[in-house]
Amino acid sequence: MTSVVHNIRLAAGDTAYPCDADDTVLRAALRAGIGFPYECNVGSCGNCRFELIEGEVKMAWGQAPGWTDKDRQRNRYLGCQSHALSDCVIKLSPAPRYEPPHRPRRVQATLKASRTVTHDISEFSFELTEALRFEPGQYALVYLPGITGARAYSMSNTAAGSLWDFQVRRVPSGHGSAALFDGLSLGARVEIGGPYGLAWRGRQVRHAILHVAGVRGG
Repeated sequence: MTSVVHNIRLAAGDTAYPCDADDTVLRAALRAGIGFPYECNVGSCGNCRFELIEGEVKMAWGQAPGWTDKDRQRNRYLGCQSHALSDCVIKLSPAPRYEPPHRPRRVQATLKASRTVTHDISEFSFELTEALRFEPGQYALVYLPGITGARAYSMSNTAAGSLWDFQVRRVPSGHGSAALFDGLSLGARVEIGGPYGLAWRGRQVRHAILHVAGVRGG
């Protein structure tokens, strides 16, 4: 079955991009290489806020902490939670620093291994159906069976490829970590989207001046 694709156009200029009905306004923009401002990607921070000028969207999480009553009154939505229900025109200010170094994808993955790190932290290794690059410090969104919404986990390995590792802490009463720790067995399949995140440094050369001091022995 072919999913419905809508057209999202930025009010300022001619920039436009396709948005699958199953995708979000933010993630579709990042897949298109657009510098859509964001941080957490799960509805908490509000940095991906935009104004809807034309069209219709639906918020996946109506109680998202980053979406305020003032936003609702001003027809503003969160890009990470908004699904387009029609072609839309939106107002926001894209910036080069938000352009993804590697355009995110959403792929199938298989749990290949898990190991205990501490009493409440384990490392889970997933093999993706295709090799994807990421920068150290970026994260992925993991879609766990039976859990509403994705969970954001940072990759703990540095070699980008088809094997992505995550060190996850078991959260008391946490539905996501319970599903990961107790609900998945080796060979289980999940969906993983990424890479996302801005907590990485570019490859530009930086110079520093260091002052080194020592103490002479008596």
